[in-house]
Amino acid sequence: MRGRRRSPRAISALLTTLALLGLSSPTVVARERAVAPGCSLLHVTSPLGAATTLRRVTLSGMTTEELPQPPGPVETLGYSAEQGKAYGLSSTGTFPFRGTRVITVDPQGTTHDLGPLRDLAPRMSPPRTGEIRAGAVDGYEWYLVTRHRLYTVDIDPDSATYLSVTHVTWLAPRLVPLPIGDLAATSDGTLLTVTTNHQHEAVLLELAVDNGTVVSTEPVALPPARYGAIVITDDGGRYVVADNVAGHSRFYRIGADPAETAELARGRPLHHNDAAGCLPAAPQPTPPPSTTSPRPPSTPPETTTPSPPTETPPEVTTQQPPTNTPSRSSTPRPPPSSRPPSTSVPQSRPPNATALPVPTQRRPVRPLDTETKRQWVLATLLLIIGSGVVLRRLR
Repeated sequence: MRGRRRSPRAISALLTTLALLGLSSPTVVARERAVAPGCSLLHVTSPLGAATTLRRVTLSGMTTEELPQPPGPVETLGYSAEQGKAYGLSSTGTFPFRGTRVITVDPQGTTHDLGPLRDLAPRMSPPRTGEIRAGAVDGYEWYLVTRHRLYTVDIDPDSATYLSVTHVTWLAPRLVPLPIGDLAATSDGTLLTVTTNHQHEAVLLELAVDNGTVVSTEPVALPPARYGAIVITDDGGRYVVADNVAGHSRFYRIGADPAETAELARGRPLHHNDAAGCLPAAPQPTPPPSTTSPRPPSTPPETTTPSPPTETPPEVTTQQPPTNTPSRSSTPRPPPSSRPPSTSVPQSRPPNATALPVPTQRRPVRPLDTETKRQWVLATLLLIIGSGVVLRRLR
């Protein structure tokens, strides 16, 4: 009987030990890596209940420069390095007369309205307003994604099919329910996006542009969220912006391994955001030309103007014999205006640039690996079984 009475205590101790082991998880330490030098992005943000804003974000230093406000909400932003401008879709008007028009945005934030997408053929009509979810530019092709299809739009200004849909393909069925917020073109000619799968995990998906199938799937050490912006820099760096994670929009850099993935900046929650780049480095301001006279010689000539009169009484008429070293009063001091202007190196940050709020302690995003999930499941099952045993003994 005593052996049976001790069994619940032994089981409870065992369950407590296993639960503590299951709850423990390894700590991941981030390894800092330099951000892409000289790379900046066009970033469109739409906060909840506020107007859409456009800014330029410099990755080295995470500084921002406010640009002119776009005409309306901007979607599917993609930067064309060949043309030096970004293409996007802007919604105008109000429901039910809202329309979507193509706009271009240059690095200074100036927008140009190019009109709606053109119809090339009945089976290649452009997507309807409100259907487009993401976009990216690769060369002279602009890829647009709706819930079910992948569209290819010609953006070659010298082409007869400029701003027309030239190819349409169906997306893989598994992609239809997934939230795809943005696309980025890779060097392999594929499209990359960050989404949250059915297991509530953030993953990187690589899509084929010709048939819309999934080329590869890669888990990423990011929290599950809607990622409205993804940009691949010239050096291969991958940057994403989440609309809302625990009450903040968050700017992440995805590393080659989970330990290198880190949060760079955060801001207020967003209803939507989009980004495109890399833009060329902003030109540094040139210093104004010097308008002052050159610096006078360090020692005055010996035949300069005579020494000024002193305050001695007029009865004293004796002059001092000349010496090799002139008197202190005979050396004329250079005027204060002859000092040359400061030759400090001008800062590359524009006058109206502001720094994005950086987390107090830059921490990597802890990856949610399979082993941790198994430990959680095991601990939960053991707690349930132990509770049942205890209740059964109490009856």
